[in-house]
Formats: sequence, C-alpha cells, structure tokens
Amino acid sequence: MKKLKATHYGKVELFPGIKSASYVLSDGTTVLSERGTADLLGIDKKLLSSIRENWPPETIKPFIIQSSFVVYEPIKVTAKNSSHKGKKIVVYDIQFIESFITGYALAFASGELKPDQISIGERCMSLQSALISNVLGNSIKE
Repeated sequence: MKKLKATHYGKVELFPGIKSASYVLSDGTTVLSERGTADLLGIDKKLLSSIRENWPPETIKPFIIQSSFVVYEPIKVTAKNSSHKGKKIVVYDIQFIESFITGYALAFASGELKPDQISIGERCMSLQSALISNVLGNSIKE
C-alpha cells in the first residue's frame, strides 16, 4: 500500500483568532496537524495525543455519535509552502475532530463531565457555535 503524504498546506481559521495548520493528503483526505487540532480544541498537544490513544474516555462514550476514525502513522509533508516540508507530522481527520467536539459538547450540556474536563466541554460548545456560523455564512455566500 502506498504511503500517504501531505501534499497541500494551508491555514484555516475555524474559530475566531485561532488559525490551524491544515493539509490535504495524497488521497484527498483533509486533516489538521496535531498542533493545529490542539490549538483549535484549546488543549495541550500532549493531552490531545493521550486522549486520541484512549478515545473515547468513559465519560464521553455515551455521547459519541460516530467513533470511527483513521489513526494515521506520522505523515510525510511534501507541500511546498509548509515549514514542515520533508518532515513527518501527526494529523487528525475530520471524523475524529467532529467526534471529539460533539462528544465533549453533549457531555458538557448533560452535566456529565469531570471537573478537569469542563473547560474542554465549554470550548467544544463554543466551537460548535462558531462552526455553524461559519458554515451558514459560507453557504449563503455560495
């Protein structure tokens, strides 16, 4: 099987003031870098890595609508305009990011988060609102 590469690079502002490194892989899959995903979610990169390896946490499990996502080996960056060209990076696909945001937002709204998870739930609620606004605005412009 051919190894995927990050062939296109850009910055996306999904949440006001937070620009995340985004890539398109050689098979057309869209992803965010690990740092970009952590910045978007408002959590530490090491915490995100730990959460990903044990996804989903028990408190979030009942609120996950879709838990399937791809766990990628570090992806080699070939995008010419990326400062990481030639390096391997960890990426997160849209299914994981959606699952994360939805799970934490629903668990927060239900009052089921542990005290150390509440700030993540609050951020995910804000992200949902920002993303809805972004999608509606873009849809209307089209």
